[in-house]
Amino acid sequence: MMQTKLRILRSELGRLQRKRAFVRWGSALCALTAILLWLLVAAFLADWSFDLSISRRTLLLLAWMSGGLWTLKKFVWPVIRVRETTEDVALIVEQENHIDSDLVAALQFERPEAKKWGSSRLADAVVDYVAEFSPSLNVFEGFSYRPLPQRAIGLVATFLLVAGSAFAFPGHVPAFWNRFLLGSAHYPTKTKIESIEINGNDIPIFDSLTRSQVRIPYGQPIRVEVNCGGDIPTSGYASLSSLHSDSVNRIEFGKVSVSSKTFAGEMTHLADSFRVRFHFGDAVSDAAEVTIVPLPLVNMTWDITPPNYAKGSLKPGEHEGGARQFSVLEGSAATLKLVCSNKPLTSARLTTGETTYDLVSSTDGQHRTATWTLPPDSPFGTITGALKYTIQVTDRDGLALETPIAGEIRLKTDRSPRIVASAVTRQVLPTAQPKLDYAAGDDYGIAKIMAVINISREDGRTSRHEVVAKVIDEKDQPQTVVRGQVTVPLSSYELLKGDEVKIVLEATDWRGSISGQKGSGEPISLTVTDLNGILVQTGEEDKKSAKQLDEILRREMGIGADKK
Repeated sequence: MMQTKLRILRSELGRLQRKRAFVRWGSALCALTAILLWLLVAAFLADWSFDLSISRRTLLLLAWMSGGLWTLKKFVWPVIRVRETTEDVALIVEQENHIDSDLVAALQFERPEAKKWGSSRLADAVVDYVAEFSPSLNVFEGFSYRPLPQRAIGLVATFLLVAGSAFAFPGHVPAFWNRFLLGSAHYPTKTKIESIEINGNDIPIFDSLTRSQVRIPYGQPIRVEVNCGGDIPTSGYASLSSLHSDSVNRIEFGKVSVSSKTFAGEMTHLADSFRVRFHFGDAVSDAAEVTIVPLPLVNMTWDITPPNYAKGSLKPGEHEGGARQFSVLEGSAATLKLVCSNKPLTSARLTTGETTYDLVSSTDGQHRTATWTLPPDSPFGTITGALKYTIQVTDRDGLALETPIAGEIRLKTDRSPRIVASAVTRQVLPTAQPKLDYAAGDDYGIAKIMAVINISREDGRTSRHEVVAKVIDEKDQPQTVVRGQVTVPLSSYELLKGDEVKIVLEATDWRGSISGQKGSGEPISLTVTDLNGILVQTGEEDKKSAKQLDEILRREMGIGADKK
């Protein structure tokens, strides 16, 4: 019953309440949207003017979000957090119509709990009074939509300005939106960089997120080709900045030909990695990283194992392990050890003659660096002749040595043994057994002494005979100097007076399981004679001895010293 009396008033107050809320919310949203659009315009102008990097664009995005939150807190939240009740709206109507507090009181007296407040007759009287004049009351007195159209006009003007700019520069909108969301797009330019090649590798023109990388071997020239479209400039340049220092460089590029749209250039003598950006006309590419990859740094050593017979002969420092050219004795074994000190290798190869051997890698428990050695079937296990070789490697970056390692292992000359001999007499009887004194020497040992007997007879016949004078057992080696005497029995050769016997002593050196070399002394000639010949020779030798004795006496006594 009581609800019915103020039904019209409550309905009108509800309408006023909804309109006021609509104006508040509409004005707040228009202000928020307009401010966010202006902040986007400011962000675009900053990014377009200064070509901001991705890190600075991240700060720009955070600044835009902070501006939006500030706007929401400053202009929107104070408005939208307002919650007006019917009594609040009634109080506003009272103030606008200069009415006492009858409207609010009447609305409150219609509540069920109002019966407990005091006189029910007084409450009914107030409700009846308000219900009587409320149909003629203008609750919208003083209400206006003005704040909403003003904000809406500002929003529409802002939107038209932004839309007009976007229509005038259609390529800038998607580019800005991509960049604003931290993408890699660039704004449209009159000059267009269509492709970039560095040493034949295609480089993304715009790739600020992943930053493309090119690996160039150290020491190699860096060749660049850039194809342009649109307004073709007459020249361009690349700006280089070191990755590890503050050094900056600039490389100019010219056209391949007058009518060409391709620009080419070369960068040389670059030892450090760098970032490079290409500038052609008003077009600028994203930075690409060029990594200068060092070539493999290889150290190699040879371990030489001489043959058994010469193991004790290798002097300290005689062979330097890092030498590429050296000499070894025949039968020596050469063990190669190759190590790359700055990066792992994927393969290593040694070529000698027409044959290539793949080196074998191994890693011990203490060192992580792999050591590469020759396979067992290589000719370096037992060297029997001169060997020329080249070594090439491939590292994990696919790089090889700029110049293969080249060397040669030659055979060291093992000199033939030397032997000298002497005989007491040069005239012998057919049945004599002349004795020859000898001394033989070799660097590594003497294995055998042999006498070679060549007989020339008066009737023209010749014959050759060999007599083994001495053999040195293996267990007694090495014997580098051997002295002795060899007896040559002539009776078995049926010699006659006038025959000639030439004896040559031969020494064979000791080389273990390898066949030794022979060295010959000077031949000793013996003439076969009879007893009278021996006596004559003896008399001549006595006369010679007497003459030599007389000369000695004269010198001692000074006889003939004053004669001139």
